[in-house]
Amino acid sequence: MKRDLRQFENREFDLLILGGGVSGAAIAWDAVLRGHSVALIERKDFGHATSAATSKLIHGGLRYLAQGDIGVVRESLKERRYLEANMPHQVFPLPFMMPIYDFTPTPKWMLGVGLTLYDMLSWDRNYIEDPDKHLDHKRWLSREKALQIEPGLNSKGLKGAYHYYDALNKHPNRSNLEYILSAASKGAVVANYAACQEFILEDTPTGKRVGGVIAQDTLGNKKFPIRAKVTVNATGPWGDFVLAKLHQNPVRKLIRSKGIHLLFPRFHKDTTIGLETRDKHHIFLVPWGNYSLLGTTDTEYTGDPDSLSVTKDDAQDFLDLFNTYFPQRKILADVVNAYAGIRPLLAESSVTTSYKASRKHEILYHKKIENIDGLVSVFGGKWTTSRALAEETVNLVEKKFKLKRHKSLSHKTPVVGGNVGPRLAVFIAEAHARWENVFSMQLINHLIEIYGALYERVLDYVIKDKSLLRPIDTEYPFIFAEVYYAVEEEMALTLTDFLKRRCGLGNMGPVSDSALKAVASAMGDLLRWDNSRRKEEIAAFKASRSIVG
Repeated sequence: MKRDLRQFENREFDLLILGGGVSGAAIAWDAVLRGHSVALIERKDFGHATSAATSKLIHGGLRYLAQGDIGVVRESLKERRYLEANMPHQVFPLPFMMPIYDFTPTPKWMLGVGLTLYDMLSWDRNYIEDPDKHLDHKRWLSREKALQIEPGLNSKGLKGAYHYYDALNKHPNRSNLEYILSAASKGAVVANYAACQEFILEDTPTGKRVGGVIAQDTLGNKKFPIRAKVTVNATGPWGDFVLAKLHQNPVRKLIRSKGIHLLFPRFHKDTTIGLETRDKHHIFLVPWGNYSLLGTTDTEYTGDPDSLSVTKDDAQDFLDLFNTYFPQRKILADVVNAYAGIRPLLAESSVTTSYKASRKHEILYHKKIENIDGLVSVFGGKWTTSRALAEETVNLVEKKFKLKRHKSLSHKTPVVGGNVGPRLAVFIAEAHARWENVFSMQLINHLIEIYGALYERVLDYVIKDKSLLRPIDTEYPFIFAEVYYAVEEEMALTLTDFLKRRCGLGNMGPVSDSALKAVASAMGDLLRWDNSRRKEEIAAFKASRSIVG
């Protein structure tokens, strides 16, 4: 995947997608699989915001049952199975435990009924070839059994726990990128750091028509037109801001919900704990590699999405809440990483808080709403259902804009890294056998975890230059070949692109100064950065991980 802005010129695409988060990326993948010509631009890096700032869960959402969103839950559970099959190196079964305390506001019997319905709505959850992806049904655990499985639970007032399964998305940054890589592999023209400057608005006998956009290369300030039969606004939390480029009164206003996550060295076992608080909110403690991930808050955010950060007050308030319900006392100094994301939620007059806002998605056909042809906007939704949103969006585009109609294939087509065959464990075993006398199995396991079926592309760099086998940081298995691969084949253009959204090292614990300098030096040589730029890249990465005072 190469960034070449000339590929956008002198042609008209079927679809131009604005936004490289998971919604836009999934739309690109679904559309290109149907044979449509696709362009996609992202004003920063692919998946730089909401789509990577998740709780790393692929789930139906039990609390949506209580809100009456049964359709959202069923759709989510079906999509969970598709993701397990199509991103097998990224999406895995994950046990959940929901402890019941004497203060738990929802009665045990009601939670039991909800989990039974959850099982019923996922009746096809094991219709998947890989037996390692099968999910067990819910069961009740006694107090003693719950503490045996997770000794870190607060034992005071504990009555027992429900145990059930959902799924873990190990690296949502990679999962988002794999939709982009997959679309590009089928001919989509994509570019990061290319912003929509203005819409190309044309007069027609029946009204106005959007014929594409004037884009701006934010790295070089060059402006260029991208023309398309249909422009799809899939810019998430920025969706109404983008529409404001068309006119000052966008047809859809969003509720923006801020969610923060705090990362700690692992202090609990291998089960996700989903605890209902006294005021009927939820805290999740997720096992993620060598870490315990605490998430998430859900508060309305009214500031500039570009200024989003985790503040000390955010983190301290969340730690205070955690310390109220868990026996392990945590302080700010224990946090090894923190991040925030914004959920773009649909505003409904009956909803008073972002926590209660629906996770349904909405697709706006602007010709019907405001007599502007050539434009579709997508709002809302959630990571788990992004592929379903994409299918529905492309269905509408084909119907309303008289494009040739095809059946969606994205529900049964693995992404490029997911082409591992019917069983991931067999793929890994075959990789071990192939490389056992050449590379360590730890390295092979690491590369498959991050890159899936693409792992040998990284090894190709090592085969050509043995020096690229050296580790980036002695605490982690990442190697310098990954830097070269990310820059030359995955459009990594900044240090933060590489560390956070390509290899993922920057999403983990502390990265040493020596490692940052070495990676900035390698990227700088490839991208022709001077010394000042290299220092700026290191500072920008450090700032992206900071808790702001």
